[in-house]
Amino acid sequence: MFRSVIVAALVACATAFAPSTPAFARPSTVLHADIMTSASSLQGPGVVWGSEGVMLGHDENDLKGYDNFGSFVSALNQFGLAAKLQSGTYTVFMPTDSAVANFGPLTEEICMYHIVEGKIPEGSLSSDLTTIGGKTLKAGRRFRKTFMDDAIIGQEDNFGGGSKYPTDIDCDNGYIHAISIVLNPALSGTW
Repeated sequence: MFRSVIVAALVACATAFAPSTPAFARPSTVLHADIMTSASSLQGPGVVWGSEGVMLGHDENDLKGYDNFGSFVSALNQFGLAAKLQSGTYTVFMPTDSAVANFGPLTEEICMYHIVEGKIPEGSLSSDLTTIGGKTLKAGRRFRKTFMDDAIIGQEDNFGGGSKYPTDIDCDNGYIHAISIVLNPALSGTW
């Protein structure tokens, strides 16, 4: 009797810590959004209050909000590039709203400079890429970081308690890599 109680207790403990799905089960690979839908709802890096928040009763490192991508998404829609993104597989280097605000008005040429054909994860960004506008994005590896022109891919905003810029956002028709600047074809290769 005592032996069967011990065996039952061991089985119950083992079952409590066992994974709910078998180890050989395949994770879901179904994607539910295209690039434009993903970009419209994508949460960018966190923005903290900083010193101005102290006067309002916040700690400097309290999260104020997120630097999202609405400005670039609007520009893609304005220039008809959103429709183009529906017709193939692309990788988009998506500047944040603050990057667009610091840059100024976007043109169709500048928007096209952020889009390359194919689904390219961050780990494979090791060579120059041709944009859909026919220009070349220069790849580089400096300071243990991956660059496309002057944009750091996977930038971490450690100053002021910020967060990492999202990369490898897997969409039905490509990838999104968030960047902190607007890429300018007129300045390509100046570093």
